[in-house]
Amino acid sequence: MTMLAKQSNELQSFVRENGLDKRSMKWQKLDAEETSTCITFPKLKEDEIRELTIGVYQLKTAKSYSSEHFTDDGSFEVLVSNEIPNIISARIQSRHVSSKKYSLWVKYDTSILSWYCTCKNGARVVGMCGHIACVIWFLSYARHQNEEVREFGVRDWTELVEDAARTVDFSDSEDEVLVENQEE
Repeated sequence: MTMLAKQSNELQSFVRENGLDKRSMKWQKLDAEETSTCITFPKLKEDEIRELTIGVYQLKTAKSYSSEHFTDDGSFEVLVSNEIPNIISARIQSRHVSSKKYSLWVKYDTSILSWYCTCKNGARVVGMCGHIACVIWFLSYARHQNEEVREFGVRDWTELVEDAARTVDFSDSEDEVLVENQEE
């Protein structure tokens, strides 16, 4: 980590030098399910992703970001370019500012090589921001899992909460018996 902390983000430099962040750059939208036929994004285990994120926080936020990143038709969009191989891009909604979206890029081969996001913490090379973790987690792990495992994000917990009006009413007489027994 000490060695990595001294390095600059090479992908950030590449993105800026080659105008990957400009509107003139042509990116093609792909549904993440299509990526298996169009790109060879590495398949990782959650432990391997945890090593990249340097902890569990970004991995936990990745799951909720993923649910927010799905489009209305249930697809998860990533962007690819025919001109630049082995780099994907995506736009992720900020969870703090509803009008803000961050652009990110991930360079890969048989493993994840580098990443860059336009958010405040997105240029770091030790660990990664939650936006990048979201895309890596989904593309390298979640999309390969069965539907039950892929249910992530915000859950409706109300089905597990009982309505207080429907619970059994304990009478005061039971409490009085307990108090009387304690006094004896």
